[in-house]
Amino acid sequence: MTNNLDDNLDPKAGQAGGGTLTRPDGATIAYRRLEGKTPGVVFLHGYHSDMEGTKALALEEMCRAAGRAFLRFDYFGHGKSSGDVAHGTVGRWAADAVAVIGRLTEGPQILVGSSLGGWVALLAALELRDRVAGLVGVAAAPDFTEDLMWQDFSFEQRRTLMETGELELPNCYEPDNPWRIHRSLIEDGRNHLLLRDLIQLHCPVRLIQGQKDEDVPWETALRLADCLASEHVEIILVKDGDHRLSRDCDLVRLTNVVSAMLGAIQES
Repeated sequence: MTNNLDDNLDPKAGQAGGGTLTRPDGATIAYRRLEGKTPGVVFLHGYHSDMEGTKALALEEMCRAAGRAFLRFDYFGHGKSSGDVAHGTVGRWAADAVAVIGRLTEGPQILVGSSLGGWVALLAALELRDRVAGLVGVAAAPDFTEDLMWQDFSFEQRRTLMETGELELPNCYEPDNPWRIHRSLIEDGRNHLLLRDLIQLHCPVRLIQGQKDEDVPWETALRLADCLASEHVEIILVKDGDHRLSRDCDLVRLTNVVSAMLGAIQES
């Protein structure tokens, strides 16, 4: 595995740098990072999103102001990384996260996962338990391929997916650009389901969830909290919050939650 860095990488604390991490199959994972003190913060974005979203940038600014290490990156098929998102799977994205965190961070990290990123963060934390000091989920969506896709598909949609290997779904964010779902996304997702058993994570966890989220039911946060082995789990329900939780007030809440977790970890 090789690590190719762009020319704009600056190793000084507070300075943003970036590049690509090359995976064993030749795929390249784009990233941006700040050097700084630990615990660091790693942001994991959602499905069909990327590392340039407002939540990632708000956390980066918070870390820059505090001189703290920060990392954001695009999964395979997303943003500036190589590949076709339709050929990605939860297992592949989790492996991307483990590789990026392992190669591009040092010391303890707080993982902040949005939607799909919440599932990926949980899977990465299970692989990197000794490196993960805490976890924050924003509309975290573990098991969504099974519970929020497959279980909601009609008989005709299921048949189309199984017979042709692909299904188009409406994209409420970009109506002219429907999502292409491959059968591998569903089948691989079943290998990584978490809400059917105890999740052996014991680090502090904070779950921020909007109650007007039309993509991930707010009850998912309750299910996740119940499955986590950790006794240090708190749920923040936002009564008027949607799935993205990207309003100014949502970003302030997110940075406050992460900052408070960092403070508590450093005091313990």
